Amino acid sequence: MAAIHKTGFAHPWDEGALRNLMDKPNCLALAAFDAQRELIGFIITRQADDECEVLTIVANRKKRRAGIASLLLADALELSRLRGANSMFLEVASGNKAAIKLYEKYGFEEISRRAGYYTQGRNAPEDALVMAKQLDV
Repeated sequence: MAAIHKTGFAHPWDEGALRNLMDKPNCLALAAFDAQRELIGFIITRQADDECEVLTIVANRKKRRAGIASLLLADALELSRLRGANSMFLEVASGNKAAIKLYEKYGFEEISRRAGYYTQGRNAPEDALVMAKQLDV
């Protein structure tokens, strides 16, 4: 998981950080595998009461644009709803147009913006969009 996370983020989470999240009872990790049973993507969410947050979602760089993230997000939305969540939210860099398009496809809407939130590894600070979606319960 850490190796795939490294392909998608300037500041990826290491194995320890990912393991720490997956050890928490309110976190859910869903994984996608190819025909050779190789991990090609995953999503991690965290639920508190009736709210669920997407902590990370990533597909292997070589498998992007194949619908992996879309399938993972769809499954996470449904499982979160079944686990009692009424809403899901996430944070995304304002320049990550592909991710924003995916989230909008599933009904997420921008609810706030954190100006200059992302700074490391960038030429200029980048805003974070906070997006949310109500789940049909």
